Amino acid sequence: MADNLDRLFSFVGNEEIRDKLAGSRERIGRSFDELFSGYARKAEDVLNEVVYVEDYPGVIRMESITFYTFCEHHFAPFFGTATVAYQPRHVITGIGKIVRLVRDVHARRLQIQELMTRDIAEDMMRVLKARGAYVETRARHLCICSRGPGDDNAMTVVDYGVGTLKDMTGVVAGAVPTPRSVLRSEVIEP
Repeated sequence: MADNLDRLFSFVGNEEIRDKLAGSRERIGRSFDELFSGYARKAEDVLNEVVYVEDYPGVIRMESITFYTFCEHHFAPFFGTATVAYQPRHVITGIGKIVRLVRDVHARRLQIQELMTRDIAEDMMRVLKARGAYVETRARHLCICSRGPGDDNAMTVVDYGVGTLKDMTGVVAGAVPTPRSVLRSEVIEP
C-alpha cells in the first residue's frame, strides 16, 4: 500500500506538504481497512438473528438509517439516509440487523447509489425469504458538492422495490405515490 500512497501523494505539487503526508501512511491504511470492510461481510453475516413466525401480514420499516460510503465512479464520499421496508413471510430479523446491513455491509464498499439501493433490497428478499422489500436512499454526493456542478443542496433519491413492495415508490417516505422510477434528483432548499 505504501507504493500506492506515494503515487497518490505525488499529485500534491508542494514538496513540503508531501513530506508531511508521508507520516500518514499507517493512518490511511487503517482508515481504508475500516471504510472498505464491507467486502469481508455478507448479508448472511448480519441478518443472522431471526424470529420465526406463522405468517406475518404487516410491513416492517426502518427509517433514517445514516450511511457514509465512497462512490466508485469518482472515489469521492457520498452520504445520506436509507429507509428499508420488508414484508416478511415466516422470518423477522432484529431491527438493528437492518442497520448493520446498510452500514456495515453495503456502505463499507465502493458504491454506486442505484446499485447499493437495489442490493440492499435484494439481500432482504434472499436472506429473509421475504414477500417483498423496498429501499429508498437519499444522499449528497461530494463529487457534485465539491467539484463539477458545485451544488451543495442537490440530493439524489433512489428507490427500489421487489416482490409485494415493488410499487412502493413515494409511499414509504410519505410522499404522494408517483409512477415507478429508478432515480430522481431534487434540490433541497437550505
